[in-house]
Amino acid sequence: MNISLPGLGAGFVQGGAGGIGSNMNISLIDVDSHNFPNLALMKISAWHKAHGDTVDWYSPLFSNPDKIYASKVFTFTPDYLDYNPCHPQPIKGGTGYDIASKLPGDVDAMQPDYTIYPQYDHAIGFLSRGCIRNCNFCLVRKKEGYIRQYSDIEQVAQGRKMVVLMDNNFLANDQDFVRDQLEKSVYLNLKIDFNQGLDCRLINEDNAQWLAKCKWGIVTGSNIYIRFSCDHNEMIEPCKRAMNAMRKAGFTGKFFVYLLAKDPVETLDRMKQVLAIDQKIVPFVMPFRDFGDGEIQNPELKRLARWCNMVSIRKSCSFEEYR
Repeated sequence: MNISLPGLGAGFVQGGAGGIGSNMNISLIDVDSHNFPNLALMKISAWHKAHGDTVDWYSPLFSNPDKIYASKVFTFTPDYLDYNPCHPQPIKGGTGYDIASKLPGDVDAMQPDYTIYPQYDHAIGFLSRGCIRNCNFCLVRKKEGYIRQYSDIEQVAQGRKMVVLMDNNFLANDQDFVRDQLEKSVYLNLKIDFNQGLDCRLINEDNAQWLAKCKWGIVTGSNIYIRFSCDHNEMIEPCKRAMNAMRKAGFTGKFFVYLLAKDPVETLDRMKQVLAIDQKIVPFVMPFRDFGDGEIQNPELKRLARWCNMVSIRKSCSFEEYR
């Protein structure tokens, strides 16, 4: 599984959010960790609170749940096993458990409950779901289907000024929708980040102008990034055309480029070609993980990723020296 692509909105069909009770106690488990907000759990929390229930993070010792929801995005994340045998069986959802699981429509329509992640002050969400591509290393088309409009950036932002958008191929939407959402982000003075990357093959003179007018950033630090992906050699030239178009349109920030890695020699060569395109490129090697156990089969890919993704190391020595 390509870790940059599965959406975090994966949810729960089995068990749903039905069985509304009076003042139910709801416990949540973010199986992957709390390093990034889990959108499904935030919507489940919002739904239950809207129905008068209380919500907490699950504790085997201190929780007294009527229902437990466990969400796991990545198949390679170890499962949570520390359940109290006196507590109800958890309702499990997310791609890490079942690629077909989804949130019920009324739960998915909820605005996320940001209070369960008080450490984050940015908004997260999707403007569109699905993708026009059907790449053999990606689960998005199988899980979410063909691309479709899903939300509006003002609705996602909820008054917050930093918005992390998890669309898998935003630029593949109807161009009027693309322009409207980008222009609205400028009007609302939002700082945005398409953290799954934009499809460099879809950059043209028109949308490059719209993108260049936006405020870009990342959740931590002050870098101005636009994210692309270069998953194979055939994408090197489209990356070059896209970056040149962005520079021509007036974008002066950095390009963060995801590099899917299956073969270390080929990936290193591709990375060098990408770095030669522009002065401000931040490469990020992502070793391919099979959907099953999510293991990285070739340890050399781990070494390449460690060398590349730690900028201080990459700039101090070659990969050959690092090895």
